Amino acid sequence: MRPDLTLLLDVPLEVSMARIGQSREKDRFEQEQADFFMRVRSVYLNRAAACPERYAIIDSNRSLDEVRNNIEKVLDGHFGC
Repeated sequence: MRPDLTLLLDVPLEVSMARIGQSREKDRFEQEQADFFMRVRSVYLNRAAACPERYAIIDSNRSLDEVRNNIEKVLDGHFGC
């Protein structure tokens, strides 16, 4: 079984690490080194590129309102609203 739509919220590693550091104590995954996160991001982006009809990449290096608006636009387009 596969989802019809996967939202991939993408953000540069530097931004992600800065956000994590500001909000709380790091968990087990967040304590990994930068190369781990670069590999994980690469895998997700490659999956999205291999099946673009199922993935929507959301640029999350923007304000919360902009990200939310982009998500709403993608969902409206997908569900025909």
